[in-house]
Amino acid sequence: MITWRGETIAEKGFIDELDKSTYDIALTKYYADQDNFRLQKIITQIQNTPVDIIYVFGTTATKAVLLRIKDTPVVFNIVSRPVGSGIIASWESSKNNATGASNKVSVIHQLKTLKKVITYKKLGIIYNPKEQNSIIQRNNVKRLENRLNFSLKEYRISQEKDILKILPQMKNKVDAVFLPADSMIKFLGEKIMETVNTYKIPSLSSVGSMVPEDGVLMGFVPKYYELGRIAARKAILILNGKNPSDIPSSVLDHYHVSVNMKTARKINIQIPMSVLVMANQIVR
Repeated sequence: MITWRGETIAEKGFIDELDKSTYDIALTKYYADQDNFRLQKIITQIQNTPVDIIYVFGTTATKAVLLRIKDTPVVFNIVSRPVGSGIIASWESSKNNATGASNKVSVIHQLKTLKKVITYKKLGIIYNPKEQNSIIQRNNVKRLENRLNFSLKEYRISQEKDILKILPQMKNKVDAVFLPADSMIKFLGEKIMETVNTYKIPSLSSVGSMVPEDGVLMGFVPKYYELGRIAARKAILILNGKNPSDIPSSVLDHYHVSVNMKTARKINIQIPMSVLVMANQIVR
């Protein structure tokens, strides 16, 4: 098990589902700590000590693993755009040694949900330009400008010092802000949101944990725990003898909506009852 930014609820779902299987599974955990050099050392360790399956979290780590490991089955999880990022050839067949679960969410549904709270004309996006997955999400948002009647303003964060340099440019320049699923943005979430909320800008994240943990106003995301369970079922199919390329990769067809009422009060935003009724989680 290779995690990029530490264990999440997705890994708990994966482990819980594996525990239900008839297999006696020995699990070795590796934590890359968002460090590519460390990740390469982990991959070398695994090559020197062969395993039956590699579980890996996130786009960056999955791409690195598949670049070097061509035979051992790889089960990925929380990869937003596995086809667009070249991890798999198609949802039906990877055409390689991988299969997995994606946290892909319809961006138009996310942005329409945000429109229920604030009628934004200028939308900011905070993302890491060094992560391909984030660039794909940025491009998807950009394509919706005319359809949803907004202009997109970009704020690129790839390290902590960028926060104080870049985010002050948002003040009085955007009506709302969107945070894509991005390991770096999540890692810096508390510091990013301290600035965003100081400027009283409504926010929506594709990482659900950023709502209760970092003070994001709203989340519209798949349930990471369920994605972990789906990934585990694919691992079990592999243990049963199935080829990863013959196992379709999956997305969830239902989503988790969360609202942070403490943030709403702090930034003086009224959350409509229509949004509260659909919320799975309300942080008070």
